[in-house]
Amino acid sequence: MRHRVTAAEAPRHIIANGKGRATLFLNESTGATAASLTLLELQPGGEVPEHTHESSAEILYIEDGAADMTVSGQTLRVSKGDAVYIPAGAKHSARVVSPGVPFKAVQVYAGPGPEQRFMQGPRESAPHGR
Repeated sequence: MRHRVTAAEAPRHIIANGKGRATLFLNESTGATAASLTLLELQPGGEVPEHTHESSAEILYIEDGAADMTVSGQTLRVSKGDAVYIPAGAKHSARVVSPGVPFKAVQVYAGPGPEQRFMQGPRESAPHGR
């Protein structure tokens, strides 16, 4: 069980057809079996198509940018400082709407599992730089 994962250690994966990345800080591979923590970044115009997580709720804290999110048929404009709760099984999607500003969100799945889809994308080989 790892209690700490640094930004330099966390694997980053390219997502959203190359318009984003997911940095996987905590998940089953680090011993976090009850939840996962990801930093989600999407470039302007980036989209996450409609999907569901049958057994995991999703919580987002928006760090920067803005997006139109649809959750269970309701469209919400979310931006820096907002928090979003998506119940398990709810259909949801997102589209970045902030011109020139990437969308950044801390993403938590409780229970973990859906973050495993990020590993299907290629892993970035460049070192972390913020």
